[in-house]
Amino acid sequence: MTPPRFGSRSARHAKWGAALLLLVTLALLAVDLSTSYRQLETEAGRQASGLSQLLAERLSSGIHEAGLILQSSNQIPEIQRLLRSGTLEPGARQNLTQKLLQLLQLAPYLSRVEIVDTACQTVFSSKLDGTPRPHHNEFCRWLHRIDPKESNYTTVIHSPTDGGIVLANKLYDGEGNLIGMATGLIKHNFIQDEVSRLTVGEHGEILVLDQRQLTVTRWPQTNGNDPQSYRPLQPREILSHDPGQMLFDAPSSFDGRERLYSMRQTGNYPFQVAVGLSRRDFTRYVWDKAWLAIPGWLFLSALTLLALRKHLSNLHQHQQLLQGNERIRASEEQARLILDTAPLALLLVNPQTIRIRHANSPAREMLGLPPRDPEQAADNELNLPLKLQPVEQWLREGEDALQQEVELELEDKSRLWAIASLRRLGHDSQPSALIALYDISGRKLLEQQLHESNQQLAEMAVTDPLTRLYNRRHADMVLRDEISRCERYGQTMAIAVFDIDHFKRFNDQYGHQAGDDVLVAVANALRDTTRNTDINARIGGEEFMVIFPYTRLRDAQKVMSRLQIALTHTTFPFVEQRITFSGGVTDWRPGDNPALMMSRADKLLYDAKQSGRNVVLSDQEEA
Repeated sequence: MTPPRFGSRSARHAKWGAALLLLVTLALLAVDLSTSYRQLETEAGRQASGLSQLLAERLSSGIHEAGLILQSSNQIPEIQRLLRSGTLEPGARQNLTQKLLQLLQLAPYLSRVEIVDTACQTVFSSKLDGTPRPHHNEFCRWLHRIDPKESNYTTVIHSPTDGGIVLANKLYDGEGNLIGMATGLIKHNFIQDEVSRLTVGEHGEILVLDQRQLTVTRWPQTNGNDPQSYRPLQPREILSHDPGQMLFDAPSSFDGRERLYSMRQTGNYPFQVAVGLSRRDFTRYVWDKAWLAIPGWLFLSALTLLALRKHLSNLHQHQQLLQGNERIRASEEQARLILDTAPLALLLVNPQTIRIRHANSPAREMLGLPPRDPEQAADNELNLPLKLQPVEQWLREGEDALQQEVELELEDKSRLWAIASLRRLGHDSQPSALIALYDISGRKLLEQQLHESNQQLAEMAVTDPLTRLYNRRHADMVLRDEISRCERYGQTMAIAVFDIDHFKRFNDQYGHQAGDDVLVAVANALRDTTRNTDINARIGGEEFMVIFPYTRLRDAQKVMSRLQIALTHTTFPFVEQRITFSGGVTDWRPGDNPALMMSRADKLLYDAKQSGRNVVLSDQEEA
């Protein structure tokens, strides 16, 4: 029996090897594309979830701020007189219009404020030339509903011309009797300014829905369409469902395009925010990668077939073997040339000895290695120790890294941030590891500067720029939280409201700069006489407020007396008179809300002014 020829057996093995190589590379390509697609889908889900959370918080904050503005209208005397008597003289009506316009300036997205009496009739509107808008029956029913906890109400009006989110707040007179309500309208386009700063892709979509899943507003805007004509979102596949958020695939109710949606409830308000990212946007990279990879695989297949044909035709020829060795050497030289001309810092390191075999010019400059000698042989190795943490530790522990952000420590103990990749090349006779480094120290510095700027902006949002005390908005939020704490745990709490006596006359006599100096001096004295846990705020021109958590009324009164003494001993080189103030101090009582506590403190302040100024009255003194 004649044994099979060696060449035939080698040819058969070469054919099977070539087919296996092409199948394996095709499988790896498919796995890589699938992995990239899943990674992009997961990242898109996180992005949609983050955007929906951000928009839900902003929408909740905006509605809450609009509610506070409507609530503050209860303190306007003209509104009280209008709702009690039904009419106002022209001068008072003009003053009321100006005050409502000032309230609207605090919330640009609030388009109008209307005052409604107990008969559910609009008696005043901030729109001078507008027709009063009729109110739904649900507002009338809510207005006369006897529930002290329901002091505000929120609903949606679906109308192409005058629709949006409608807020309402009950109004009471000084004796606690219901005299009407204040309503405000947030137009459909209120969310456009918010989403203009967000990135949802070219085909993304943002929706605000009511409890019936009807569209309140949408980005991008749709012209001439009734929001009620669109169907609710119908999830085809729910990817995740948390208590506060649901992530799902669904076709859009507006254009029918498939999107990845993140739907989230807007706090305690009857709205939901849905952020949809189009798969056409976040999978574009995968398709581009596929269009580049498939021709590359075809090119690799062509090269493999050509190499196979060449190998079969020259299997027994020694000269072809020499030519193959020459091609391998040429390939090594080409790889070394690519390594030297790459813009990244690239290193070839022996993972066993942790010594550098080759480094291109960016790597030499980054690590402080000696520059390459042009007369040096191309295959001459550096053979220098690698002093670079934590890359040196990765090599010792046999770890690989792919585009990992890391802070590097150089041999001279200096540090820099870089994106590092480490891949072992796996050669038995001469093991090597390829290290790629990209310097991102400049980007890290910019990120740090951006973080510091954001902290400064956050501090400016709650601080009065002149006195460096808290502003009115922050004080109102703290007062509301402290009242909630008192209601929950039965603790004590007091507030003091005071203003500087004859401050306007002082400004007129000495100038506004001197007035600013006095305000700063009062703020400094206030810091010196109060605790670190007390909240000091400037709530008006010369008006201040102090919130005393866990403090009894008489202790708060003592603090205000110390503040009077401190200001009595404060002198100014340009002022002949002493600085005095008048104020009122009150404590929390069961059933109190911020408006009631502020009303009592303001009344005590007014009584102190009538008593001759430089007086601080408390509820104990009234009793």
